[in-house]
Formats: sequence, structure tokens, C-alpha cells
Amino acid sequence: MDNIIGGTPGQFDRGNGNMVNWSYKGQFMGFEWKYIATCVDQATGETATAVKQSRAGAIEHAMRDLFQRLAARNAL
Repeated sequence: MDNIIGGTPGQFDRGNGNMVNWSYKGQFMGFEWKYIATCVDQATGETATAVKQSRAGAIEHAMRDLFQRLAARNAL
């Protein structure tokens, strides 16, 4: 049995044609199954990653972190 699975990546327009790509994978970390999500802003190259117990939680936290980083850079 594999201990890593990948999900279908996605993308959305955050405005003015600036695209954000996201992806996730699930894997065992120790004895727990965890999801690792990565979001990348194509306009700035800024990347954020989150590790959570749920797929949706990992994606949500990675996106939140990415937008906080973009706001700090005045890149929104």
C-alpha cells in the first residue's frame, strides 16, 4: 500500500488575471494521516504550505497564509 496520495490540483483568478494554483497530497506522518496543501501566486511567486488533518483544512490554511503574505507585501 502506498503511503502518499495526490489530489487533483486547482487554480483560480484572484483578480486582474492573477492566478493562484493550489495542490494537495495526503501521507502518513508517523502514525497519522495528514494532508499537505501548497498554494502559489503566479504573479508574485509567493508560496504557502499547510499541514492539517483534513484536506479542506490544509487548503484553507494554505490559502489564508498566502493572502496574508500578499497583503503584507501590498500585492493584493
